[in-house]
Amino acid sequence: MDEVSIMSYEHIIGGIVAGIISYAFSTGVLPITNEMLGVLISIVIVYLLGKLAESKYGREKISLGSWITNGILPFYFMWLVVWIMLLNYL
Repeated sequence: MDEVSIMSYEHIIGGIVAGIISYAFSTGVLPITNEMLGVLISIVIVYLLGKLAESKYGREKISLGSWITNGILPFYFMWLVVWIMLLNYL
């Protein structure tokens, strides 16, 4: 597989993890109950995943436009889907 596809899968997995963390913060599973903290953690996770992809594959392969369309968008779609599904069905 090429680098962009692998980066997309990494961001999708990161979105699933961020959705679970956001659910834990928003429902009181953790001692702190705060939805905004879950959102801030997701922003930090997507930033760190972007820096990891940039250092792993190089800036030549992963440009800013490629990172937005193949990294940030799949991350946030999966993050929102997982968070909303967990909030509604658990």
